[in-house]
Amino acid sequence: MENTIHNALLEQIKHKSDKLMNYFLISFYICGLLLAFFYDTWLIAVGVGSLSLMAYYSTKWLLPASNAYQYVLSVVFGIFMAQYIYQMHGLFEMHFIAFIGSAILVTYQNWKLQIPLALLVVVHHASFGYLQYIGYGNVYFTQLPYMTLQTFIIHGILATVVFFICGLWGYQLNKLNRRLIKQTYEMGRFQEEQLQKKVLERSNDELRKSNKELDSFVYSVSHDLRAPLSSVLGVVGLCETATEDPFMLKNVGLIKTSIKKLDGFIIDILDYSRNSRMEVTNCEIHFNELLSEVSNNLKFMGNEEQRKVSIRTIVNNGDPFYSDKSRLSIILNNLISNGMRYQNPQAPDPFVEVEVNVSKSAASIRVKDNGVGIDKENHEKVFRMFYRVSNKSIGSGLGLYIVKEAVVKLNGTISLTSEVGKGTEFSIQIPNIWNTSMPR
Repeated sequence: MENTIHNALLEQIKHKSDKLMNYFLISFYICGLLLAFFYDTWLIAVGVGSLSLMAYYSTKWLLPASNAYQYVLSVVFGIFMAQYIYQMHGLFEMHFIAFIGSAILVTYQNWKLQIPLALLVVVHHASFGYLQYIGYGNVYFTQLPYMTLQTFIIHGILATVVFFICGLWGYQLNKLNRRLIKQTYEMGRFQEEQLQKKVLERSNDELRKSNKELDSFVYSVSHDLRAPLSSVLGVVGLCETATEDPFMLKNVGLIKTSIKKLDGFIIDILDYSRNSRMEVTNCEIHFNELLSEVSNNLKFMGNEEQRKVSIRTIVNNGDPFYSDKSRLSIILNNLISNGMRYQNPQAPDPFVEVEVNVSKSAASIRVKDNGVGIDKENHEKVFRMFYRVSNKSIGSGLGLYIVKEAVVKLNGTISLTSEVGKGTEFSIQIPNIWNTSMPR
């Protein structure tokens, strides 16, 4: 991009310089015609001047995509110098015309254009000076009676210095333009990045605000739905005790089961909303106490048809562990309740085993059951939102999704191994967040 801008600028400079050269070349040609009035050198003025212009414009016309015409222009300026010196019968001061041409060429910002002009001046001075001093007539190189080799060399050195300075000037202009383009490009890119950053931050703020409002709405609606459900469940309980009709008891039982299922679904939505809204907190975790709380909450889970599930806990607290207690509770509650819910009728002693090993760097949590298991093709899918392994699945399809989201919030990882008919094992790694404000 930067090179493209620089090339576009050079093209613009070339276009403007070409227009400027038209005026200079016409001026040089007219000056030759004016000199012809005084020195009667019409053949040189018209012939050499016209051939010079023809060489320049024909090269430019034949090679429009090339810069060759600029090098021809450099030679043309040297030829006009030689033409003026001859027209004025050896007025050597006309060599300043070459210096004027050298300065004009700076507009192209190409130091290499000085080379053809410098070479032509050296060749002209050397060859014409030699021809005049060996007695060749009508050369008109200089009006001086003599010119020593030392004078010629000094003159050549001074002329070379002028060409060098003009070339350096053009090179520095080009370099300065390139530097300015780079700075402008970098500044523009920086401003664009800042603008994009502000737009992104504004979009993220709006997205966070929308998500927060949505979570609040979901939490409010879900919370408000549980109150009438509790009332309906109470009425259903009264109906259940008030009748002994088997048909009525069966229908009341179905209603009661559906209400509990809907209530469980609402609880999952509340857990999801709470997990999304809550900031990650940091406190010391005592896994024995936490597992005891979770087990007590799940003590009366299930119904009369399900067998009692044994919950085994193994905790190795080697080091103090700091993390988010609310999210760990959500994780353990969902995994243990899943193990209790999806029992294997063929297993003689249903159980859920929770093993926790704490180190300085992380807590390794393993939740194992001998339930129905999950087939291999569903191992990754079970963590998706609202995904159910089959139509017979009891839950809402949110439980394991909430577990994974909570683990991610804690910068942890979760994986599972399972086999149909043999049970499932979840393995979780949660980093240990040390808080310097707490005793270790």
